[in-house]
Amino acid sequence: MTEDSKDVYKELQKHLDQMPIGYPTTKSGVEMRLLKRFFTPIEAEIAIRLHFSWERDYETLDKIFEKTKDLGLSKDELEKHLDQMAEKGIIYSKTADDVKAYANAMFLIGMYEHQVNRLDKEFLNDFFQYLTQAMGLEIFGTKISQFRTVPVEESLEYHNEVANYDELRTVISELDGPLAVANCVCRQATDLLGHPCKVTDRRELCLGFGHMAQYYIDHGLGREISKEEALTLLRKNEEEGLVLQAGNALRPAFICSCCGCCCPVLRGTKIFPRPVQFFSANYYAEVDRELCSGCETCVQRCQMNAIRMVKELAKINLKKCIGCGNCVPTCPEEAIQLIKKDQEIDPPPTTDELYDRILERKLELKGKK
Repeated sequence: MTEDSKDVYKELQKHLDQMPIGYPTTKSGVEMRLLKRFFTPIEAEIAIRLHFSWERDYETLDKIFEKTKDLGLSKDELEKHLDQMAEKGIIYSKTADDVKAYANAMFLIGMYEHQVNRLDKEFLNDFFQYLTQAMGLEIFGTKISQFRTVPVEESLEYHNEVANYDELRTVISELDGPLAVANCVCRQATDLLGHPCKVTDRRELCLGFGHMAQYYIDHGLGREISKEEALTLLRKNEEEGLVLQAGNALRPAFICSCCGCCCPVLRGTKIFPRPVQFFSANYYAEVDRELCSGCETCVQRCQMNAIRMVKELAKINLKKCIGCGNCVPTCPEEAIQLIKKDQEIDPPPTTDELYDRILERKLELKGKK
């Protein structure tokens, strides 16, 4: 590899780091190993000339061709490279009215999730090293979550005022475009590393909607399903004790079904003294100690280790509780309920607007340093 081809990866790292969830450097250089795994030198050159968009501002092949003429590629050659990059999951692509368009993907959420069904241990070792050394801080640094917690439906049955975006049936019914289900990349990772999920034996758990669903369908990463099938799947996930984490927008692009043993977000935040600050959640659980029998069912159900026994009765740690409601419907004494927070967190209308907010906050924090 020439010195010039090495430099292009440095430029690509700087380019990707300008995204809402950036791509920071490390002392170990693990981020460069990941880039070289994903991008050939010419693909890196092309990616530097693309911009990030979730759905709003994709660039057409014609426009990208104008920006890449210095690379000496024909339009057909450029299209072939772009399609290969999209197939590898390192950029997004879509086609509307027979016109192809493309955009950069972030590393998280983006390139990592697109490696579903094609993981290997070498990649995972680098991924978790990068997550520990730099990416974890990048994800949580602004405290604006890419996810919002959708409470278990049964846990909300006694609430008179439930926001539409907190009600699972409404969230699904109002979605536009296709729905897709895919294997969970996080559980595939823990399977490969010899630590299978302790909560569920199923792997086809993750849902994508609209643009994300179409991307997964087009590239064979998932299969299309109906809204009824999606609701059935999500209710099964709730029954098993998984935490529903939707994209943090009124019309989410996905719903993950997470556990504390496999999900990097849940597992990663549990090490902090106040993980609730990293989640967008409108409820918290509360135990009626007069009704609690001390059976510990809720302790076993909680994916955030937010419940412990004090004097043989359950007690909620509100610094850890993310209001998922997993503990409510399985309490045999009906001693737990979800309480709505005084200050409700309203998600932004779209995912693009969510990332606008994250980027604005990120730049504010950089300006204060």
